[in-house]
Amino acid sequence: MVTLDEAINEIDSYIKTIIQDMINFRSKRLDASIKVLNKLKEVMDTVLYTYRVGQLYDKAIKIERPALKQFDVVKPSLQLKYTGGKTRLYTDSAYIDVPSVPVFVFEPISPNYATLHAGTEVFKKHLALKFPINAEIEELPDVENAYGKYYFFEDVTYVPIYKDFTSFSGKRITLMGMIMEINLIATSYYYNYIRYLTYNGVQHLFYVNVYLGRVIATTTTVSGQEIDNVEYPCTLFEFVTSYPEDVNIIIFGNEYRKGEVINDLWYKYVLMIIYNGVPTMYELN
Repeated sequence: MVTLDEAINEIDSYIKTIIQDMINFRSKRLDASIKVLNKLKEVMDTVLYTYRVGQLYDKAIKIERPALKQFDVVKPSLQLKYTGGKTRLYTDSAYIDVPSVPVFVFEPISPNYATLHAGTEVFKKHLALKFPINAEIEELPDVENAYGKYYFFEDVTYVPIYKDFTSFSGKRITLMGMIMEINLIATSYYYNYIRYLTYNGVQHLFYVNVYLGRVIATTTTVSGQEIDNVEYPCTLFEFVTSYPEDVNIIIFGNEYRKGEVINDLWYKYVLMIIYNGVPTMYELN
């Protein structure tokens, strides 16, 4: 009878034999792979290849053997004949005729012109007339909701003119904690926005003059210090209308009632001051 130790020893000998056979198999397989690669290299070294420039849409290098040719694929070409007018272009010693094109001169606008006129659309999009919902205006509103009827301005004119407003001299307003007393509003140009609307068969004028310039004022600081002739960039809005009923002007989202009447025209003045990059709106009347 075989003992346990004899059985274990026999199994160990089988395992060692199997492992050795696996090592021998892998070694022989590696040797065979090396021999195959060496044989392939010998065959490749003895073959002659021809290199030439061929066409495959774009230029490409092609590799050929005597028994294996490759064909070129070429883009199709069309020959066209031009029958229109021609323009002759001259070089130093020759000329060519090319199809003629209209001659035009492009004159770029000046930076100052672009800066001034770029503002027309900015203000136009932020100015609107607001009427009560029951207002009997013959023209259809541009926008209507539960709060009212809204009309935008249509025509705009740019007017380069220096104009000083002295009628607001002495007007006191607050500015970021300071008291500012207006001395003068000096402007250098303005935009004129106009809209005509019909009420009871009568056409009424609505317009806003947007003056750009600076406000010159005397400011009193929080500490009580008084500083003369301080200047701030500003925009003055002058709203004028002959419409006798209720109408409000909307300026940059702020809504103002029409102002005081002078010779059958109503005037409203709103001042926007830019202080430290922050715009602040004030009703002047």
